[in-house]
Amino acid sequence: MASLTLAIDSSSTVLSVAIVKNTEAVLQLDSNQFQDQSKPPSGRSNAGDDDSLPQGYVRKRSKGQGKTSRIFPPGASTLLAPMIRTALEQYGITLEDIDLIATTKGPGSFTSLRVGVVTAKTIAYARDIPILGINTLEALAFGAAELSCSTDSVEMPVRLNIRPVVNAQRGQLFSSSYQAYLDDEANWQVEETSASEVTEFENWKSTILTGDIITGPGIPQALTSDLATQLGCKLLPEPNRNCSASLIGRLARKKYAAGTRESHWKLEPIYFRPSTAEEKFERKQAENEN
Repeated sequence: MASLTLAIDSSSTVLSVAIVKNTEAVLQLDSNQFQDQSKPPSGRSNAGDDDSLPQGYVRKRSKGQGKTSRIFPPGASTLLAPMIRTALEQYGITLEDIDLIATTKGPGSFTSLRVGVVTAKTIAYARDIPILGINTLEALAFGAAELSCSTDSVEMPVRLNIRPVVNAQRGQLFSSSYQAYLDDEANWQVEETSASEVTEFENWKSTILTGDIITGPGIPQALTSDLATQLGCKLLPEPNRNCSASLIGRLARKKYAAGTRESHWKLEPIYFRPSTAEEKFERKQAENEN
């Protein structure tokens, strides 16, 4: 009997949901595909306009004298639940057919991660389905390993050194290092060789070694192809650098089959640091105390 995984990736502003059958992604839906294609005519409009907006779009009126308003597209809290419902309907199944929930737990976008993890935990708890949270950087390393070499290549290296990075804003990166290798069944396995951290670009660049494979949506523009050549590392093509629900689901299914288990209650997003809102709140609290 086939095993079905419902996978969620909310590590970036582009959400994705996937159905994974055994270890193969059979359906993936991302928020760009899902959203209504009829976009508002412009980002700003007169505050008094009574034009209708596509479902999920929000108008926020300015406080200044210009009396304009800005239109914002729907976020994860609006999109994720209907995306999950649509993915299940398109594949012709229900939550009763799912036997594993997988979600990215970060690092990544603060708000989207919260929504993704809470949604996954709610479904898993309500339906009594096992759940696994996948580190975004580990998923990126796993995807890079699969893309870097074919398993039947005679000249394929035994081990690959992979350096995934995610944009941490403020000119910083979420980064880590992994080694990837083929197991006895010719399946890629990835092992973390340095702990995930928040770092500056120059510090991160100084640790790159010859032969490293660089991947992830956080690769700074400063790391050009020419600089990569000078450093002796390999940049994955830009279309292959992103995380996705299908990647999360396939890796989760492999880890679950190998015996990895996770508690519904203990699964939490990986943030590495407080959000901007939390930092502002802490500063205000400190000011009030003084």
